[in-house]
Amino acid sequence: MYRMLIVDDEPIIVNGLIQLFQNNAEFELDICKAYSSAEALEIAKRTKLDILVSDIRMPRKTGLQLVDEIVYYWPACRIIFLTGYSEFEYVYEALRKNVDSYILKTEGMDPIFEAVQQAIRKLEEENLRRLESERAQLHLHLAEPYLKMEMMAELLSGKPLTELTSSERYADLNFAVSADRPAYLVAGWVDRAEPPKRKKLQAVQRIFEQLLPSSLACEQTIHEEEAPVWLLQPDEELSARFGGGSDAGDAKAEEEGVVAYVKGILEQVQNECEAALEATVSFGISGNVADSGEAVHPKLEAMLAGIRDRARFGHALAIVDFGKAEASAWGAGMGEDKEQEEQKRWLIEQIHKYVQDNLSGDLSLTTIAGEVHFNPSYLSRYYKQATGRNLLDFIQSTRLNAAIDLMLHTSLKLNDIAVRTGFDSNSYFTTFFKKMTGMSPMQYRNSHR
Repeated sequence: MYRMLIVDDEPIIVNGLIQLFQNNAEFELDICKAYSSAEALEIAKRTKLDILVSDIRMPRKTGLQLVDEIVYYWPACRIIFLTGYSEFEYVYEALRKNVDSYILKTEGMDPIFEAVQQAIRKLEEENLRRLESERAQLHLHLAEPYLKMEMMAELLSGKPLTELTSSERYADLNFAVSADRPAYLVAGWVDRAEPPKRKKLQAVQRIFEQLLPSSLACEQTIHEEEAPVWLLQPDEELSARFGGGSDAGDAKAEEEGVVAYVKGILEQVQNECEAALEATVSFGISGNVADSGEAVHPKLEAMLAGIRDRARFGHALAIVDFGKAEASAWGAGMGEDKEQEEQKRWLIEQIHKYVQDNLSGDLSLTTIAGEVHFNPSYLSRYYKQATGRNLLDFIQSTRLNAAIDLMLHTSLKLNDIAVRTGFDSNSYFTTFFKKMTGMSPMQYRNSHR
């Protein structure tokens, strides 16, 4: 499933496009929305994007300026511009930025549908080229330099990074991660990897390396012949984009931002491994380990135990943020003696509770997946397998039932009810409600008085 972000400073256009795409059976897209370039940029910092559909003329930062930011985080993202203007300077600048399509809003929906279909075809062609390249190299053995393997093994066994980087033995080693800047530990687990297991783990490492942007330095190893492990470090520009600074607030913002961004990359890696290797890979990611003063080894063992438990209970393609307290409390929440079906029920209850508690907030697939530590694409499949219905259908029915309850049992204005149930505009709420019930909100309320 591809993810598309629609950006326009006119909410009625954004919501209208979303509804038209959702009603078009030819498209299966995870759609995000933003009403400004700033909001779009915040989404790009934490969410993998495949297609951007954006207005050009927007306040403060134009669509043309936004493209440079989006492509920084997601270089493979396809770009489609919508505009009410056909000035040559816009067309020229869009072509210079290698934009896929430039469409006048007056042309209607057919050109927009066609442009998105073309963007999807280009994404699939690029994915196919990458998959063919990976399959061709699957059986090639790429050995890591001995000293790097040794240094990573010592780090994972408990020696501090500061001690290793200052050691005379490794003085001339071009180790990509330094001890004086934030670094993050990522551990992977390949579920039911068949022998020869090491080759499969190395293939996962190659896919990870291919999809990792140059803004993240990386060292990697295979821990005890069982689990691929990476040590990642954002460069100064990436750290600054997430608020990196000297005080504690900046450091916390940087850590949260980097972890969210890396989770988006891990989603890509999982999808690629599933397609190219037929491998189910789960990931855990730590907070900053460079200056925590704690040994890496216990953190790594806790991460591996956590993602193995999830795999054991059938929760494949997990992406677990072990910097969050609830991720570390997995055993307390789940209980080791519970059966798999009970585990499944527990997880579905957590999803339902989050939706019910956050009706007025962000209920995108990415956000919900982050709460339960799942790959967003897999969460959609998992939920349907477990319940027999789409997660979007549950969200919409929950919002509808909440809106009806507020209409019948409170004197709140319809505008306020729309906001409380997650609708950005009254017109969007009215369109949704009428589609679901056959009546407008006002008609429904009046008919039940």
